[in-house]
Amino acid sequence: MRAMYYQLRAASCGIIVAVITAMAAGCNGFGVGQASNPGSTPNIASQTSYRIVGAVGTPFQAVLSDSRSSWLVSGTIPTSIVIINDSPPDRILVNKLTNDSRLLSLEVITGFTVITLDSTVSNFGSAVGSVGGKLASLAPPASPDVRFYVKNPMIGLFTGLIEDETMGVAIMSRIPAVILFDSPNGGQSGRVDGIFNQVSFAGVFDIDLTIDGRLVARVSRNGTSAVLKGG
Repeated sequence: MRAMYYQLRAASCGIIVAVITAMAAGCNGFGVGQASNPGSTPNIASQTSYRIVGAVGTPFQAVLSDSRSSWLVSGTIPTSIVIINDSPPDRILVNKLTNDSRLLSLEVITGFTVITLDSTVSNFGSAVGSVGGKLASLAPPASPDVRFYVKNPMIGLFTGLIEDETMGVAIMSRIPAVILFDSPNGGQSGRVDGIFNQVSFAGVFDIDLTIDGRLVARVSRNGTSAVLKGG
């Protein structure tokens, strides 16, 4: 396994301004923008995210894949999932893990617009969504598998700036959320930073950083921003 150094660092006022500016300039709605070089970076496509909703607390397992990497994500309703630096086409399959008629719905969101909606109330039912065309087959598991888990508070919105040594991506999503970083630093050794800020204070900010399934760092802070370092 490659030796890689990851760091989630504190957000300064200037960086938070850069995040908000990148969102406003580089996207429509829930956005992604390249924020490493303010003023000269081109706009990129609106963020695509996945929102799994329905009967609160229902457990699920999701398989996501783009053309380069795939992930297995487990959680409970509600949960948002965002892939950073994805390589479309993207596909998601969500399986409900309960033998009952509770509702599970999958929303595929681009900007502020739900472009795909699929639901199930079947026992162990499933929902499917895709973006950017048909994915012929699942890609190999992500390597490295870098994930940020924004776990609490259970309501509200957060902004974030996710960076490696060559690019920065500004995001906005609902809490709780799983952020998957596809091929940071081209899959080579290097630093990854994450900066997170609550849009408005809704409770203790709780974030985990994992690499290849290993918990690298954790923070639980009673504030609107978080400081977390891992490596």
